[in-house]
Order: sequence, then C-alpha cells, then structure tokens
Amino acid sequence: MPLKLLHTADLHIGMTFNNRPYPDDVRKRLVEARFEALARVVELANDEKCRLLIIAGDLFHRANVVAESVIRAVDILKRFAGVTAVLPGNHDYYEPYSTLWVQFRDKAFDELVLLFERKPYHLHDYGIEAVLYPAPCDSKHSPENRLGWMKELKEKPEGHWHIGVAHGTIRGVSPDFSEHYFPMEEKELAALKMDHWCLGHTHMCYPDLSETEREVFLYSGTPEPDGFDCRHRGTVWITELGDNGSHSSRLVETGKFRFREIEREIRNSGDFENLQKELAEEGSETLVKLKLCGTLPESEYNERRAFYDRLGEMLLYLEKDDSELTVEITPEVIDSKYPSGSFPHKFLRRLAEKGNPEALQAAYRLIEGVRE
Repeated sequence: MPLKLLHTADLHIGMTFNNRPYPDDVRKRLVEARFEALARVVELANDEKCRLLIIAGDLFHRANVVAESVIRAVDILKRFAGVTAVLPGNHDYYEPYSTLWVQFRDKAFDELVLLFERKPYHLHDYGIEAVLYPAPCDSKHSPENRLGWMKELKEKPEGHWHIGVAHGTIRGVSPDFSEHYFPMEEKELAALKMDHWCLGHTHMCYPDLSETEREVFLYSGTPEPDGFDCRHRGTVWITELGDNGSHSSRLVETGKFRFREIEREIRNSGDFENLQKELAEEGSETLVKLKLCGTLPESEYNERRAFYDRLGEMLLYLEKDDSELTVEITPEVIDSKYPSGSFPHKFLRRLAEKGNPEALQAAYRLIEGVRE
C-alpha cells in the first residue's frame, strides 16, 4: 500500500506581528491566521486521505509561547485521522525542560510522534512501515547541522520507506550568508540514501514546481504568508511514496492572506486607475506596501489622498511611501508658489524656459528640501 503524506513547516504559531504599524484589528487577524492555517492543513491531509502529517520545524514562533496557544495547536492536530510527526525547528528548538515542549508533551495524544531525539523513529506500531530520521534543532543558531548521527548509523532499521526530516538551510538554495542556520548540502542529504527528505526553515517552497518526482529534498515553505518577504500564497507538499519505488509530489496552495510589495511610476490619473483595478482583483485579504515615484499635474497630485482612501477601503492593509512622487513643475506652479523676483522663482523660471523637465524637477525638489 503506498504511503501518502502531507509535508508542512514554519507555521510560526505565536507570532505577534508587532514589527509593523498594523492596526490592532489587522494584527489580531494575522495572529489568528496561524491557527487557521494549521486547521486547513489538517483538513487537507484528511481530505487527501494522508496517513502521515510531517511538520518539519517551527510549528511555534518561539520557545516561550503562551500555554493556551500550545493547547490550541495540539487540539487542532488531534483532528488529523493519521499520524502526526513534529520536529523542533530553530525558533521552537528543543530543550528537555523548556516550558513549550513540556506543555506540548503533556497534551500529546497517541498518534503524535515528537521528534525530539537524534534516533530512528519506526512507525510500525501505527501501521506504517516507515522510519523517520530527524535532525531536531537544539538552539536558535548553529554553524553545524544535526545530520551527524545519521552518518554514524551502521545500519538502517528495517522499514519499507526511510524518510529524513530536518530544519535548516541548503547551500546554494536557501539564503544563509552567515551560515548560522544549521547549513546542509544536497550531496550530504543524497549520501544518506533516504527515500524522501522533508525540510523546513525556508519560507518559500522548493522546487518551485506544481508537481515533481524523485527530488532529493523538498521545502514546503510556510502554509500561510507572514510578511512582505513572503510573496507566495502559502503552500504544502502532498507526497506519495509507492511500493515499487515510485515517488511523486504535488504542491498545494493553502494560504489565505497575501502580502504584496509594489513599486510604480505614476504619470497621470490613468496610472492611478490602472493600479486600483489591479489591486481590486486581490481583494480584502491583501496587505500592500506601496512605493510611488514620478511627477503629476498639480490638480491630480492633490487628488492622490482620495486614491489612497479608496485603496485603503479595498485592502486589508496599505503602507505607502510617495516621497518620490512630486508635482509637475510648470510656469504656473512656479508663479503660484514663489514670490516674483525671488531666487527660487528666477532660477526655476529660467530652467523652465530651457525646456529641461528633469533638471527642473530636480531643482524644485532641492529647493523644497531646503525650505522644509
């Protein structure tokens, strides 16, 4: 009988989202979204009739999450009809007496496998002929991975499928310039001759494919985006390991919210309208960080706040920077802003007569900067 599993990681339950000036109602929705994402993952695993759910680290955002969050997470995991395996990541790293894992263990249920130790975990007692080989994190940072014990293993236990579970970076795949996040190498994983590797830490999926076969390892990414560096919609992998050695994985989108970072040049009101139409398709569960540049006629420049108000009504959250969006300087604007005969008036008028709009705009920004 094939083994079908759902692979996820990096849910970061317990994030507070205090890192940006979110309104309180938005922040609360983002906090709640972490639990909702876990519930959707469990529901998906049940709908897909998966026998195994693997969480490859960072189920929790920190090692001191409040007790009610731990209890709530366990209660959600209890809804899965199969076996759940949870690996500590670098955010929720394992220490024998940490409050987080003591509380988690106290609420554990029979079908929950806690991958705290560096040893093989045979799932035979659960009716699954698979062995899990975990590399649990025991600190927030480390220049060394936790695969060493597998390399020293003289012989693998008997099992139909051998599955590695680790949390950390892969050189050349996930960014870790300081090499502080348990760095691994693809050839290192391949040499351990597992049937499959479930990895966590990188919040984007790898590979970036809707379906794949026989990959050495997979990153699931986070199932729910958590910031503007997460430009995807949240994903998990559904993997099926066949009795005959076949191996296929399918990427499934699971996220609810979307974070978008947009930079746009604005030249007229039509550009505003096009941007509004684009974002209208995103809906009310989108958070946008907007940076605008360009020049506008004065009348249209003065209307920009009404545009921001309309966007704010459409989106969950809007953070804007229009410091590089300026009024188009014309002789009429110069006459209205500066006294006739003053240095700014003479200087800008002369530039306007020369027909060099770029120099005129630059000079205007410089003068206004000095006046401020």
